[in-house]
Amino acid sequence: MSSPASQLSIYSLRIIFLLANFAYQFIPLWLMYSTGAGWPAFITVGFFFVFVPLFDAIYGDFPSTLGGKVNDGFFRVMLFIQAMLHFAVFVAAIALAASGAAPVWGSMLIVAVIGMVNVQCPVVAHEYGHKTGRFNHQMSNFICAVVGMGYFMPQHVMGHHIAVATPEDSATARFGQDAYSFIFGSFPAEVSGGFRLEAERLCKRGLPVFSLRNDVLVSYAMVAVIAAALVMWLGWIALPYILLHHFFAWFTLMLNDYLQHYGMMREMLPNGRREPASDRHSWSTDTPLCNLLVLNVQRHAHHHAQPMLPYQQLEDRADAPRLPTGYFGMMIVALIPPLWFAMMDPRLVAVAGGKRERIFVSERGHPRLDRLLREYAMGRGEGLTDAMPA
Repeated sequence: MSSPASQLSIYSLRIIFLLANFAYQFIPLWLMYSTGAGWPAFITVGFFFVFVPLFDAIYGDFPSTLGGKVNDGFFRVMLFIQAMLHFAVFVAAIALAASGAAPVWGSMLIVAVIGMVNVQCPVVAHEYGHKTGRFNHQMSNFICAVVGMGYFMPQHVMGHHIAVATPEDSATARFGQDAYSFIFGSFPAEVSGGFRLEAERLCKRGLPVFSLRNDVLVSYAMVAVIAAALVMWLGWIALPYILLHHFFAWFTLMLNDYLQHYGMMREMLPNGRREPASDRHSWSTDTPLCNLLVLNVQRHAHHHAQPMLPYQQLEDRADAPRLPTGYFGMMIVALIPPLWFAMMDPRLVAVAGGKRERIFVSERGHPRLDRLLREYAMGRGEGLTDAMPA
């Protein structure tokens, strides 16, 4: 158990990183509005997609913890503040862009980048949506609405968590599949899955599908209300910027999905069922800056093992396969498919112990997988000890 002094330092760290998270969004927006220039957008780009990945790549994994008790009120308050700040920075970005105060290219860049940074919204929604109680569900619906992802929580909780690392899971990427084909190919299944699973949940409870009990419909109603309010306030020019923000938030979420379970497959048991999901079916890492900014989502194996556990209690799991660096850095790698395949495919084969049945492979990935399996069998793929569970 943490001492009062160490607990206070943990609280201070959480506050500092929450402030830093949004300072690097709000300050560039203010500079763009006050100066009429587009260059401040690169401050946001530089912090989240240059400084954080470089720091985490250089520093490496660090077994830090946000600590706190499971029901610690401080972390609940901080989560609520973060949710409201995500909404505020979204509104501020759209208002700036619609005002014409900055060049069009700068407005498009800052809205797109804030959309990418707001991939944290589903992480916050995650926290609320995995909890019981109507307030938590409505907060989850609202924060999903900020990025236009009303489908997310039913698909994530009732779809992804059940079917992870199987061919039935649209959020598990295949070996040899590039990020772009995964993102655009999985999107229809993700959205339709959210609607279908929520409808099934309500039907099992004897509740009407078209009602205020339908979290997907409620969240999308919130999307429409927020967009309508912004258009009424700022004019129709706000609408394309809203869509741009939502597109990049969605794209970045799917990019995260791509790297979290790439190539993982749960083996088929003699009884014809898949083995239970375990730590080795999620790619994890423990780099400090990304963990502090995105609520320990990189400790993904622990999240799958105990999805109801609050973010501050998530820990690095010794049995989880390791990514080379943090999620922010790996997203950049994933956008360059040849680099991703060169970095991750041998690592995946090593994690699978050279067993084909543990690898979820695409049709075009078979020749490359055959070669890597042969190399592994000859002892040429066993050097990736940093990828292996401890």
